[in-house]
Amino acid sequence: MCAPPRSRCARRPPSKLDRVGEVVAVLRRQVEEFPGREESARLLALAQYRQGQQVEALATVRRVREHLRSEYGIDPGPRLAELESAFLNHTVVPDRAPDEPRTAPVLPVPAQPPPLPTARSGHPESGAAQEVSEDRVCYPAQYTAILAAAGEARASGARLVWVLGDVGAGKTTLVCAAVADLADAGWFATYAKAPEVDGAPEAWMWREILAELGGESVLSEDVAAPVDPFTVVRAVARRCRDLAGKGPVVIVLDDMHRCDAASLQVLRQLVSWLHREPVLVVVTARGPELPPVLRATEAALADRVAARLELAGLDLTGTRAIARDAGLVAVDSDTVDSLHRRTGGNPLFVRELSKYMAAQGESPVLPQSIRAVLSERIERLPPDALAVLQHLAVWGRAIDLDALTALACAEESEVVDGIDTAAAAGLVGFDPFGRIELDHALIRDTVYDGIPTLRRRRMHWGAVEFLERRAADRTADAADIASLAHHAARGATRTTAAHALGYVAAAARRCDDSGARAAAAEQWQAAVALHELAGHSGDAAEPADRAAMVRTLCALTGALAYFGRNSAARAARARAVQLAEPLGDRPLLVRALTCWRAPVIWGIRDWRTPEPELTAKLDAALAQTDSPAEQAWLLVTSVLESEAVGDVDQVYRRARRAVAAAEQMRDTELRCAALNALGSAITGPAMLAGWGRVADQLLRTARTARLPEYQAVAHYLRFRTACRATDLRAAARHAARAIEYASAGQLRPLLDTLQAFSAVTAVLRGDLATAEAEYRSFDARMRQSGVANEDETLLTGALTLAWARGDLSGLRERVGALYAAEPDLVAQLYVLVLLHAGDRDRARALFRHHATVRRDFYWSVTTVFRAHAAVALGETEAAGELLDALRDCSGTMAGLAGGATVFGPVDAVLADLADLIGDTAAAAAFRSRAAALLRRILAELDTLGPAPAPQPRVDHTDTAENPDPELVCG
Repeated sequence: MCAPPRSRCARRPPSKLDRVGEVVAVLRRQVEEFPGREESARLLALAQYRQGQQVEALATVRRVREHLRSEYGIDPGPRLAELESAFLNHTVVPDRAPDEPRTAPVLPVPAQPPPLPTARSGHPESGAAQEVSEDRVCYPAQYTAILAAAGEARASGARLVWVLGDVGAGKTTLVCAAVADLADAGWFATYAKAPEVDGAPEAWMWREILAELGGESVLSEDVAAPVDPFTVVRAVARRCRDLAGKGPVVIVLDDMHRCDAASLQVLRQLVSWLHREPVLVVVTARGPELPPVLRATEAALADRVAARLELAGLDLTGTRAIARDAGLVAVDSDTVDSLHRRTGGNPLFVRELSKYMAAQGESPVLPQSIRAVLSERIERLPPDALAVLQHLAVWGRAIDLDALTALACAEESEVVDGIDTAAAAGLVGFDPFGRIELDHALIRDTVYDGIPTLRRRRMHWGAVEFLERRAADRTADAADIASLAHHAARGATRTTAAHALGYVAAAARRCDDSGARAAAAEQWQAAVALHELAGHSGDAAEPADRAAMVRTLCALTGALAYFGRNSAARAARARAVQLAEPLGDRPLLVRALTCWRAPVIWGIRDWRTPEPELTAKLDAALAQTDSPAEQAWLLVTSVLESEAVGDVDQVYRRARRAVAAAEQMRDTELRCAALNALGSAITGPAMLAGWGRVADQLLRTARTARLPEYQAVAHYLRFRTACRATDLRAAARHAARAIEYASAGQLRPLLDTLQAFSAVTAVLRGDLATAEAEYRSFDARMRQSGVANEDETLLTGALTLAWARGDLSGLRERVGALYAAEPDLVAQLYVLVLLHAGDRDRARALFRHHATVRRDFYWSVTTVFRAHAAVALGETEAAGELLDALRDCSGTMAGLAGGATVFGPVDAVLADLADLIGDTAAAAAFRSRAAALLRRILAELDTLGPAPAPQPRVDHTDTAENPDPELVCG
């Protein structure tokens, strides 16, 4: 009785499965338990493939390979390797018994690209299929995949291809080869590369795209004010639609790991708007692990992704070809093997090492790393060429000759000689506009790191002085301000820090104004460092300088909070309060206390380390102010700081007071923040109706104010309402909308949180392997962001999976540690874990010691845990009380209200409680409801496929017929 029931919707009845489905169901459990059994894994993967689950089949094979390598240092046997190859080449053949001989070898069939699209009017005809030539393309399978995606885009609308790989893996070469063939087939092709320096204007690469497509310029060189992403995407979309009437369009976005947030906003909206147009977007980035902001974009556009290609390196044939092209004409097998082993098949590293060998002759010992090779080549340069490289590395992007000459403070002839020497060494090149640039980013990093620290700082400040001289002749534009901030932050000294601070703060404000939260956080962090360097935090500092530092810390807090870095945001706020208190400026202190002004999804305070001093300061400030705005912000902050510790009713009353105070103001952001706080304060059975009402009001307010981040929160509240009502279709719909607006509003915590919902749906389907993978991704996001209460958050996936498997005993140590720190919070779960571990005496003692459950957000699921424990322990008196308490939760799935966990139907435990107290009629009724709920979930899961990309629309009405108007762009 102590085991939690396995989800009854986790597996379909055998009568609804064919024989292959039964194989998958049986083998999946066996492979999860014994991941080293290759034959079981092979049969499972084969069965998954035959069910059309090609991604799951490949994942099964690769998990076994990783397990064998990590645990035993060996690779899988030939049968498993052959099966993986067959999956990749679509040459799966009927299975055979282990001892059955083959009558003929099974050879993979070379993949053929689909016929390239025939050109429309005005383009050369080309409809014939073209074979992939390995002499032209080092990654033939990936080349084919890009052409296949082009076919999908032409037939079904916009498609996205991600091409990921390490530095120099050949991403650009592969993509350009495929796009060149598409261009020959009548496609309009355009290319842009993300700037290599932070100082470029926002969405700079889309300016290049628009120029190549022949569209209007919305970001000319002379524009001083920043251009918002919405204006950019409108211009690009308009031009793409014009061209799509004449022929399909392919857009290449290269090195997107370096792109700014505005460029990603344009990408997301463009793909959404052009979903019916024949447009293929190919994105390259360093991978396979994408930066968080790119992962968010990938998630938001998942339904439009035709292929995700990871370039792991060349084989021996490709290595030989690259070495030959680099000058090693006569290269033997041993040299190729050595090159491949040292470089891992990375084309850039192969090329650089081959150039070295061609110039120096065959060396018995190759350099240990590509950086060492580049350093040796760089050190062989004469001083004038090395000086040119250093100035290019510090400048960080392409530069014209006149500017480079002025920056280096040298004669033009000396600079030209240095450029010629470096170009001959293959270290620098020229962009399409004739500007000088380093050959690739790795060379820049090698040169930059080799500059002594003091000299590097002086060179950065020299760049500042150069930009200031140039700005004196014309109005400084967005690019100059960002460049000035970049160099000022890296070149300032104690005497110039205050001067540098002006540039960095201006760049940070521009980032804030444009919604580039991650970039804003970096700039504000640099500004705080400059304040420290200038001595503004010391006791001897001028009050005005200390106040300016407080305001900078407040801005940093908000930017960090938007980016999900809760711990860092709390530290910045604490520092702001500490500096503000001695100044005697009450409004400034209130601003410091309430500077956490980002929307809140999860709790922001650490349950283990309460801060009574902060609470006391909030209460004191609240008692001293009669400003409705200050009252509202103080009450909002107080509500958010009261999670899991404050009196529930008092917290709710404060949230209502915050809303009432905010209603007196015309500040829509403040009203949204107050409604956000109210939503977090609604607990207990009122959640279902309460969240819905708050979500509706919040969505109307956020729409009026054009605040996409709060629109995302409103949809998240609707998502949770749908989850609590077990309406999976509505939950999926609102989750998609929340992701869309969270991406536009740069609200990373919400993007991270919704990762868990895909794991929950996998659990409900009974696909625990997929659920485990999704929860691993969720955990990684949580760790990376520095979420509050990390240990408790990371328990989410482990607990849900252990519940689905019917055994919580493996969590005893983790939950025990949490119980020692926060006994009231996890006591009921700990009792259940102890029961699974066989410690009934300890479980009974804790069950009786913790006789009440706090009525907060977690009340319902915690009460379900206590109910299961009561049934297992035979606690009849407690069972009656719990039955009455949980009746209002009948018809729901325990834990699902948060969208991150699921612990079965509440009616199932209500039935067990009714049985325990002898009410058999009620038990039968509850079981009937539980069965009906599971049947409904099964039916919804059958129809719940990948949701189409939400199509935002502009709508300023507020009618019952249209209760969910959306904005095109925040």
